[in-house]
Amino acid sequence: MNRKYLMINIFLSYVLLAVISFADEASVKKYKDYTPEQVSKLSEDVISSSLPIMYNFAARKGMSLRADLVFGMELNMLMYPGIHDYKNAVKAFQKDLGDEPTGILTVWQIHNLEKRAEMQKLSTIFFNERFYSYIDSEYANIEGTAKLVDEKIAFPINHVRIKCFKVSMTCYHEQLEIQSPNEKSWSGNYYVNELGTEYYDITKWDENSIDATYRQDANVCRTTTLNLNFKTKEFYYITRNAGGDCKLAETIGITKLDKPRIGQIVDGKQTIQEEFAKVQKAAFDVISTDFKRKTEKAIEEAEKLIKEEETKNKK
Repeated sequence: MNRKYLMINIFLSYVLLAVISFADEASVKKYKDYTPEQVSKLSEDVISSSLPIMYNFAARKGMSLRADLVFGMELNMLMYPGIHDYKNAVKAFQKDLGDEPTGILTVWQIHNLEKRAEMQKLSTIFFNERFYSYIDSEYANIEGTAKLVDEKIAFPINHVRIKCFKVSMTCYHEQLEIQSPNEKSWSGNYYVNELGTEYYDITKWDENSIDATYRQDANVCRTTTLNLNFKTKEFYYITRNAGGDCKLAETIGITKLDKPRIGQIVDGKQTIQEEFAKVQKAAFDVISTDFKRKTEKAIEEAEKLIKEEETKNKK
């Protein structure tokens, strides 16, 4: 896919999400404390035009047969006694949300309960962390993790593969990204984004390095070059203003860069592991406060015993 149209699709998706989030903010607040039964009594017109979709789904779930069993299992996943003491488990969950402990779940609470329970199912994915490079007189290959120099990259969990062929003087760039859930996500799941293949025209090929320029139209806003040094294992993207058209669409444009934007392909093993650790911590942070307190106390006691044992061994 042409990069310009790919950027249009991505940009419009973010704009649409922002507009939806802004437009729904009032509705999210308005219907936040509705119970499933109260939502079921709203008119079809209100449900279809004003009620946030997540509340509609939550209300349907809450009105389903033996919904308490489903909620009980989700509460159990968060270390509340959801099956054996459902009413008090709900109240404890509501307290942890900072809400009034009524014992009856609202649609907002049902939505959060499901999302938090989903997060407990997440585990560290066996994601490709390989950092590798090779070059000979006809072929070159690089694999690694993309990052931005002096900037935060949107998706730090990613894997890049570049293959270059001297016979065609072309490099093929592919990238896979994982979006991790956070407190603002509507769902507690990972999302995988596979970018289309991008093509770079090789301008220089010698024994240890390759330079290439992104293949694109002449009248573009920005241009990106690859500077690949196989001897030093330094692989850079450099994006600069190109002086062309910066409009993605009729009324949408992108700003010019204040300075060149530099990206790099690196060994991302530590970064990827740290990002997955953040997900695990986020999952732990939303479980029962009482359980967290007991767990943290147990950890402190275990660490204390270890230190005491180490002190004894030194004597």
